[in-house]
Parts: sequence; C-alpha cells; structure tokens
Amino acid sequence: MSAAIGYLLDTNIVLHATRERSPVAMAVDSQYQLRSSPFRPAICEVTVAELWAFAQSWGEKRRELLKRVIEDFLILPIGDARIHHRWAELHSHARANGLSIQHDHNDMWIAATAHVAGMKVLTMDGAGFLPLRGTPWVNVDVLDPKTGLLVPE
Repeated sequence: MSAAIGYLLDTNIVLHATRERSPVAMAVDSQYQLRSSPFRPAICEVTVAELWAFAQSWGEKRRELLKRVIEDFLILPIGDARIHHRWAELHSHARANGLSIQHDHNDMWIAATAHVAGMKVLTMDGAGFLPLRGTPWVNVDVLDPKTGLLVPE
C-alpha cells in the first residue's frame, strides 16, 4: 500500500497500537507504512474519547502507552459544519438503506470527518464499513482484526 494519501484510523486500529508488540499493529504499519509516511496518520476526536473510555479499566502502564500513542496522531476535530452536514447525509443514507453504521454514531463521525478531510479510513469494523466500501460516502479499507491485512473485495 502506498502512503500517498492520508489515513484516518478507526478506534479499533488504534487499540492494537496500545498492546505491546501487537502483531496486528505491526502488520497494519507495515502494510500502510504509517510510520514512514510523509503524512501523519490522523484520528478523529471522537476516537480519542472512545479510547479513554476503554482505558478506564486498564492498568497504568497501558494508559501511559495510550497517551503516547494518541500524541503520535493528528487529531481532527468534528466542529466543521461540512462534517456535520456529511454526518447527517450519511445517517439518512444508512437509515434509508438499512445499513448497520446508522446505529454507530461514532463511526459516522469518523466517516464524515475522513470524507471532509480527504482521507482514507482504516478500520476493522467490517459490519459498519464494508457496505460503504467503493461508494462515494467514504474511502475505506477494511482490515482483518486477527491479522491486520486488507479484507479482499
């Protein structure tokens, strides 16, 4: 994979980076060259909140790792009106077409933010994002949660 475009990482991708020596995190980094990319990988501010919610039950060592991991990313805010409009359009589209992403508002924020920022989403949420792959709603690669490798189309 080329790092010629920017990537916005879904929460489930970042969670692997909070696990010491995670083979999945290493596979994602190797496949997408995130560390060597000329573009700093990004996360949506919604992801930051989700990560800290998960971290409530973690030990201090892993929370410190999370803090360092978050600092490595560009954090994109959701306050832009274009993101709000894209979220509303995506929600209406998902509801009208019975897509499961309509029930996960955080994933819709992530998708809308990536779309407005012109970034590709990297996610392991096949249920939410596979129906959107190849559509104008979001540019997305869905990765296998056990291997970190791209799920074939």
